[in-house]
Amino acid sequence: MLGSIFHLKSVRRSSNGQVWIVRMTLCSDDQHDLKQVLIYMKQQLGSGETNLEIFGKLLWEMGKLDLAEKYFIRFLEQLPLNNPLLATLYEDLAKVAAQKGDYDKCMEWRQKAIAIGPNQSTFNSKSKIAKPSSST
Repeated sequence: MLGSIFHLKSVRRSSNGQVWIVRMTLCSDDQHDLKQVLIYMKQQLGSGETNLEIFGKLLWEMGKLDLAEKYFIRFLEQLPLNNPLLATLYEDLAKVAAQKGDYDKCMEWRQKAIAIGPNQSTFNSKSKIAKPSSST
C-alpha cells in the first residue's frame, strides 16, 4: 500500500540463514505519533488518484533513481501521444538521468520534451540556463 506506515516488531534470519523474516504491524491513521507524518504524506501526494507518475516522484524523492525512472517509463508507455503530461514526464526523466550522471540520456529526454512544442514544454518556460554574455 502506497503511503502506509508500519511499525517494525522484529527482524531476524530464518533457521537456515537464507531468508530474513520481518514482523511488522500496520499503523492506523489515528495513532498519535504518526498522524502528522501521514497528514504530510497525504498533502505531498495530493488528494487525487495515485498513479505511476506520483509513485515515481515519491521514489525520486527517496533517492531511488533507478526505480523512479522505471515507473516514469511505465507511466510514459500508458499515456496517449497527445497527453499534456508527456512534456512534464520527459522533463522529469531528463532530471533523473542527469542526477544519475547519464547526460546523453538526459539530452534525449530534453529533446523529446522540446519536440512536443513550446506550449506544452515547461522546460522552455522555466529554464534557468544562463545565456553567455558577450565580451565585446
